[in-house]
Amino acid sequence: MGVNEFIRSYIPMVDFIADILGKNSEVVLNDLTDLDHSIIAIRNNSISHRKIGDPASDLALRTVQAGNKEHRDFIANYRGVTFNNATLCSSTYFLRYEGKVVAMICINTDESCLNELQASLNKVLHAYKPTPDEMRDLETTPENQITAAAPAADPAPELEKQQEYEHLTVSSKQYAKRVVAEYLAEIGIQKEYMKRIDKLNCVKRLYEQGFFQLKDSVVDAAEALGASEPSVYRYLQNVRQANPNDVQKEA
Repeated sequence: MGVNEFIRSYIPMVDFIADILGKNSEVVLNDLTDLDHSIIAIRNNSISHRKIGDPASDLALRTVQAGNKEHRDFIANYRGVTFNNATLCSSTYFLRYEGKVVAMICINTDESCLNELQASLNKVLHAYKPTPDEMRDLETTPENQITAAAPAADPAPELEKQQEYEHLTVSSKQYAKRVVAEYLAEIGIQKEYMKRIDKLNCVKRLYEQGFFQLKDSVVDAAEALGASEPSVYRYLQNVRQANPNDVQKEA
């Protein structure tokens, strides 16, 4: 099989790929042995308005110029630009004959309709759902709400730490496990290596979030911490003594 016959044997592949991808993808077979009439097969040419017999693209020219320096089998998902400056998503597969690149199968996809659809979808979503930049943190206490509402030239980092998102958990057991897991991730240790101060800090966090207003909260906290219930009661007593103005319902 000569080189020309080898190249033309890929013409059915152009139709195969085009039928799979649809009309928004142009598929081209470029013969690099005849750069002035490089295109020998093309489907969906409304994308670039090229036709059979048209010359090689600049990529094809650079490929020929590179010669044996081109070691890639293909180039995927690079930007293609049409004569009217429309941007395409393009990919090229190199065909080699006796080790030399002699042809290319190129796919150029017009994604403008997808981009327009994405823009329309974003517009609809924005009408019903705020963007991440527009989302407000949920203040943990009314006092924080008042503080946050007041103008401040240079808000302190401590104020930001007082704000947190609402976590939707299905049980107090899951709630306690989440708080403990977050604390362990912050300090970088495993549960088995928690010290007394670590467990006390976790109970303090749970207390500040109102966790111990829940039924069975001490039991669930003890399980999450790997501690006994009496120990959790002692931690809780220490936390309450450090916050005498706080009034909490007995768990």
